[in-house]
Amino acid sequence: MENSQKASISLEIKNKPPTKKLVFSETVQIDDDGARPRSSGMIYGVGDNPPWADIVLMGIQHFSLSFGSILSLALIIGTPLCFHLDRNMLSQLVATACLMTGITTILQTTLGIRIPIVQGMSSTFIGPIMIMMAMRGPCPAPLPGNATAQEVDDLREFASDRMREAQGSLCLASLVQIVIGFTGCVGILLSVIGPITIATCLVLICIPIIPSVIDRCSAHWGIAGFCIFMIVLFSQLLNKYDIPCPRKKKFALFTFFPILIAVGISWIFCLILTLTDVFPDDESIYGYAARTDIYNDEMRNSAWFRIPYPGQWGFPTASVSGFVGMMAAIIAGIIDSIGDYYACALIGCVPPPPTHAINRGLGMEGIGCLLAGIWGTGAGFTSYSNNIAAIGITKVASRSVIYFSSMIFIMAGLFAKFNMFCASLPEPIMGAIMASMLGIVASVGYANLQYVKVDTSRNLFILGLALVIGLGVPGYLERNPGTIVTGSDTFDQVLDIFLGTPMLLGGLLACVLDNVVSGTPEEKGTGWRGQVYSPSDGEDTMEVSEYDCYDLPFGMNFVRQSKWTRYLPFSPTFQGFKTPQCRRRNTETPDM
Repeated sequence: MENSQKASISLEIKNKPPTKKLVFSETVQIDDDGARPRSSGMIYGVGDNPPWADIVLMGIQHFSLSFGSILSLALIIGTPLCFHLDRNMLSQLVATACLMTGITTILQTTLGIRIPIVQGMSSTFIGPIMIMMAMRGPCPAPLPGNATAQEVDDLREFASDRMREAQGSLCLASLVQIVIGFTGCVGILLSVIGPITIATCLVLICIPIIPSVIDRCSAHWGIAGFCIFMIVLFSQLLNKYDIPCPRKKKFALFTFFPILIAVGISWIFCLILTLTDVFPDDESIYGYAARTDIYNDEMRNSAWFRIPYPGQWGFPTASVSGFVGMMAAIIAGIIDSIGDYYACALIGCVPPPPTHAINRGLGMEGIGCLLAGIWGTGAGFTSYSNNIAAIGITKVASRSVIYFSSMIFIMAGLFAKFNMFCASLPEPIMGAIMASMLGIVASVGYANLQYVKVDTSRNLFILGLALVIGLGVPGYLERNPGTIVTGSDTFDQVLDIFLGTPMLLGGLLACVLDNVVSGTPEEKGTGWRGQVYSPSDGEDTMEVSEYDCYDLPFGMNFVRQSKWTRYLPFSPTFQGFKTPQCRRRNTETPDM
């Protein structure tokens, strides 16, 4: 029997002095020969089960990292849907988003890609939803404080009708993603979409939303600026410092909770100014929207618990134009998720995801989008990259942590008071949260350009033209509604969606030019393409047992014993699609 010794490993944050310790010190088994523990530096690997204390702590960390993005996206999407006019409906939207985040994350981690990755609302759906709702007309004026019950019901029916169209279009588009994932057709998409296309799409997602962010921040520029300053302070400046804890441990408080701390301090600051009557109590005077007591009645009358249910906004409807817009968002989400899969595998110290795991993960994301459409979030779901960074910092890649984080999201979705509080945050604080989120999305788009040689006339021309056309044409159509008249209302709506969605128009133009205009592999990012989708990358040098983390949690004996499963693109025994090759006939005359 081999002897083993226990050693205490202290994690160190990247780019910090060696004296800075991260979060905790953990005891692991190290062999006598000095070999490093399994998972290549991970304290807990994908299949490990940490102690409950660590699961709870790190589960809360993952929740806090994702909740800010989910809240801001729910607020952004709720605006074109007119949910912002009724705080009860907006709180229900936030609750549904939290609930579906927990459910889809559990499905993805258990049956999908099988690595610890969090699912959440995708920003790629913002543009299509804004265009779809703009075609239906603007939202009505806010209801006065003495509105009748009938006026409130009419407003809720108006908003629910807009949500139903987004739901139905999302459900139809998600069916296509399910087919793409489980049939292994994703390779066709990745063969034509490169970093330039992805960067263009992500940047064009953010720019059209800026006016909405400015409107919220302009409710009180002082409070919005203060909240943004707090976010910058905690996330970028104080994140280098840890909080001392008992037993000589240190906790990276500002690394994992910067947005929650900033929002909490800003809300308390607004509360103090509200109680001291610094903010006016007349809604017609500037600064009123920064008060914290505007929605006290809604907060007091809301239920403590509420269960979001399928069809809560009514039976979903769909339109051809909405389906086209949602498909563009689905495709953008697929490309983003594949990059997250490889990043999570790299940081989690597991082999690159094989073909079957990628196919299954994308198919499960399609199922998650379908469930989101049925429940009514308005937007589909995709993988979140900020939680992947947390795995690299904590050195804990356990699925158990993600499961616990998912349960927190589910409980948050059921806790109606909590969601009402989030929906009743002062307008300038909401604007600050949205501004921070948009900055992150845009920076991720620019980061994709690291895989190509940007400073060439070819790539500069493609990027510049795609951005100009992607912003100019939708802007013209917005200023001149009814410009497109072909004689077919359905075709007019499709063209309005296609030409009016910056992400779709600019991204497609960048994709076409990137494939048509000749260029070197460095200019096109060919190496990136091979890195993202290469079924055999590393598989020849990895042991088969190292890929067990991508196996299904049950039924593997049956899968391995059945020969027909190797032809299923989502099966762990899938060996890829092989094209039969003709053998050349030997026509040489034998030597006599």
